[in-house]
Amino acid sequence: MKNLRILFGAFVALMLSIGLVSCSDDDDNGGGSGGTDPQESVKFDLYVCAVKHGGMSQNKNGTFVRSVDALTADQPMVEFTGKGLEITQSYTMESITKGKYYYQVPQSSAGGFSKFQILTDANGDEYVETVAEVPFLNNTYYARKYTHAWTDDQTLVVVGTDSEHKIVYWSKLKDIETSLAIEAEGILDIPVPESYEALSTSGILTFRESDGKLYYFYNAKTDGGRTESASSVLYVAILNPADMSVISNEPVSADLAEECAGSAYGELMQNTVMHDEEGNLYLACLKTIDGAECGSLIRMKAGQTEFEAGYNAFPNPEGKLLTVQYLGGDKALAYSRDNSLGTKIDSESHFYTIIDLKNSTRERVAYNGEPLRYCSGRFSQRSAVYDGKAYIGVTEGAGADDYPCVYIYDIKTGEMEQGVKLSKGFCFDIIRVMAE
Repeated sequence: MKNLRILFGAFVALMLSIGLVSCSDDDDNGGGSGGTDPQESVKFDLYVCAVKHGGMSQNKNGTFVRSVDALTADQPMVEFTGKGLEITQSYTMESITKGKYYYQVPQSSAGGFSKFQILTDANGDEYVETVAEVPFLNNTYYARKYTHAWTDDQTLVVVGTDSEHKIVYWSKLKDIETSLAIEAEGILDIPVPESYEALSTSGILTFRESDGKLYYFYNAKTDGGRTESASSVLYVAILNPADMSVISNEPVSADLAEECAGSAYGELMQNTVMHDEEGNLYLACLKTIDGAECGSLIRMKAGQTEFEAGYNAFPNPEGKLLTVQYLGGDKALAYSRDNSLGTKIDSESHFYTIIDLKNSTRERVAYNGEPLRYCSGRFSQRSAVYDGKAYIGVTEGAGADDYPCVYIYDIKTGEMEQGVKLSKGFCFDIIRVMAE
């Protein structure tokens, strides 16, 4: 009888989680890959930066991580003065995560991939425990400059361009318990298109379970980047994960998008691609409107290999679309920017909305009838979706009582509660949900 109760409880938990957890590398962990099972015991790894926001090596003053068991209001304030692991001494804040492990090319690496955990000792101090390291073979990748996808629980595919952004490398890693090995590598048959000069640093890679294919989104650019004189076009390459051959490689209509978001660092920090229960794929993108970067959210319907003409779930954008996470029930959480309030990395112009994917409408996330305050920090992933809840972080405001804090949104009921506060004086950048 006891075993029957356990099995029934597990079944109920599974049913409740369906529709709230996205597929494969878009599972709900706030870090862009991997994920955790709602039945697992989890912790929350919180990242802050000293002085200014981080991401893409923007901060040279240190990035600190603390692990906490819960983010509810009854928890003590998360202190960072004299506390926390200084992660960027060896690693970057951008990372692949899955279960309880981190995977990345460390900035201190002599050339290879690293698998590690962030643990807490008996004194409450965080530390890194390296699980496995594997050197590069022929392909070389650079810290924070690659994308990735899990094709199954043990197979991690990494993609990135060479230093001149003209050749696209791929590596397939086998991840088994405490071991990590490169089992295959090569070069994707993706040339720089005629009249363009370079490709994305990394692009965005995702695995679509419905057809068992990898989808690689990348930008072809002139002038090496987004300048007033530069132009770009978004491409979709469909890959066979068995041998990494290119099945098709086609441009996306400029009416839908000019670039995919986050193409320099491949979802190592920010979530930009998601899948719904029906197998539809959504991609956060950029368009130029009146000379300014603005967002679009486009859809590739299940069974199709092209983005849907005329569909944009983020119409009439206030500004750039930075992150998207699927909530279930045709709803998504987005972090975006109001260009009229500032376009710099640290501009206090970024805010959260919930997007209705069916009707292409959106509504500001609010608490007690008031929209959450605008945040600073473009390179941020302070939101995580896990087990029926969306954990939404905001940065420090101008008021004496405006601490960095977390709000907790119940996806089923739509109710919002205020959660834990973080100490002032640090820039709040990331929430990651990790298995313990």
